[in-house]
Amino acid sequence: MHRLDITGSVASDRINRIFGYWKDQCRARPMPAKRDIDPAALKPLLPYLMISEIHSAPLRVRYRLVGTEAVRMARSDYTGHWLHESGWAGDEIASYVQQYSLLLETRRPLLGTGHLIRGDGKEAVFEWGKFPLSDDGETVTHCLGIEDVIPLRPTYTQRETAAR
Repeated sequence: MHRLDITGSVASDRINRIFGYWKDQCRARPMPAKRDIDPAALKPLLPYLMISEIHSAPLRVRYRLVGTEAVRMARSDYTGHWLHESGWAGDEIASYVQQYSLLLETRRPLLGTGHLIRGDGKEAVFEWGKFPLSDDGETVTHCLGIEDVIPLRPTYTQRETAAR
């Protein structure tokens, strides 16, 4: 099971730092260019980042850079792979296609949460951000993405069991 929801805001400090950096790089343009992104300025966040290349007709996404934490969370290194060849479940790919389509259409950052069942059967919840990048200042050609796992709070039943 994998679900991604667009929320419009996130609590993650990492994602909010990327959002602030992205805004600073815009400089009176709708979005920054890929060349404006300086990995040295983002060094503590690199393990969580992804840079994808986006083609619009037809929509195709290729993951150019995938950080080590993103690889660990996905349990596979999809650097250099196309979204449609990722081997992920159909509903997961459809959710990503919807997000990238919206990114192309709005040319604005997308923020949200994701839910998945890990290999050990436990639920993992994460927040994510997708930030458009453009070679010409108008057309989205790349995406700066980030995912950050949210620690789950114990449920009432878990707290009650722990107290016994």
